[in-house]
Amino acid sequence: MGFSNLWKKEIRSLAPLYGVFCAVVLLLHLILLYKRAYLDEEVLIVVSLFMPFLFVSAMAIGTGYYQLHTEWRTNSIYLLLSLPIRGWKVLTAKLAAVFALLLASSLWIGVSFALVLLKVAWEEVIGPEELPPLFPSLFNIALNTFWIYCLVTLFLLLLVQFTFLCGQLTAKFKWLVMTCACFGTLWLVLRISPVLSDLLLWAPELIYGGNDTEVIYLHPGPFAVLLLISAGLLALNGYIFEKEVEV
Repeated sequence: MGFSNLWKKEIRSLAPLYGVFCAVVLLLHLILLYKRAYLDEEVLIVVSLFMPFLFVSAMAIGTGYYQLHTEWRTNSIYLLLSLPIRGWKVLTAKLAAVFALLLASSLWIGVSFALVLLKVAWEEVIGPEELPPLFPSLFNIALNTFWIYCLVTLFLLLLVQFTFLCGQLTAKFKWLVMTCACFGTLWLVLRISPVLSDLLLWAPELIYGGNDTEVIYLHPGPFAVLLLISAGLLALNGYIFEKEVEV
């Protein structure tokens, strides 16, 4: 069983859950379209966009933990450890499956929102003649927000894998070890991120917004550090999974 087969196996096992979520999102948008006259614009945006994105990221993090928990509970971990595949590739296949479904669900949220709510609601509030000039700024905000969202979710997924694997390093006090590993890692990231970010002060700033909205300049250091830490967690998780865990 190669990397692609592992990835497809994880996709097949998780796809029904994300399919139900996408159906619920569409139903939510249809209900909001019907009730939009009774809702404020801010409430409409929060309920139709922010809440689904937050929920699907939480669902992705939860399924990241559930994947590993299921392997240990069903003893299929023995099969994975016997495969001629490096440990980090096994975990990457699981991670890639969850992330692919996260991206697909996020795309569905955006498409559903655009087709069901965006045109009707925004034309009522802003007016159709004002929408085209705002598109570049809105696209910039949406794109930058989305990649930051994906990066943070990726880090949290890797942190969940690391937390679970740390719990398998001991036969007793698993939850205590997992809690310490989770919050200890978060504390360490928060401590070292500002120091390492200062090393990238020379990097060009990221422009968040556009000419028609308030422009915010973001320092790329924290995001680059978070990406490097995520890569380190991926390698560490693979080593723990392959060499250290007890089954």
